Amino acid sequence: MSDVDAGGGDRLALAVLVQYRMATTEQMRLVIAPGVRIEQTKRRLAELRSQGLLDRIALTQAGRTRVWFPTQYGVPVACQWPELRGVRPPKTASDRTRCGCGPATG
Repeated sequence: MSDVDAGGGDRLALAVLVQYRMATTEQMRLVIAPGVRIEQTKRRLAELRSQGLLDRIALTQAGRTRVWFPTQYGVPVACQWPELRGVRPPKTASDRTRCGCGPATG
């Protein structure tokens, strides 16, 4: 897992989603790179998706708004980074017990 090549911006994008659970492309652009065009953010997120670190889904109750979220593979990858060690991100929909960061609690 630790051999994933996530550059600075890619690393930031994954870290944001691990901590905040999900976000739209525009929300991600505003957080990670507000000065760039949205196409750059789309490419960055698509690359992370191709690596299996992120995925996206359309929320039917929100007018089919697409949101990005970290995968079960992406969460533990990000949690190995020093800046996220010990951080306990919100549980993902597919993880009924814990997210993989920090110690397990009963």
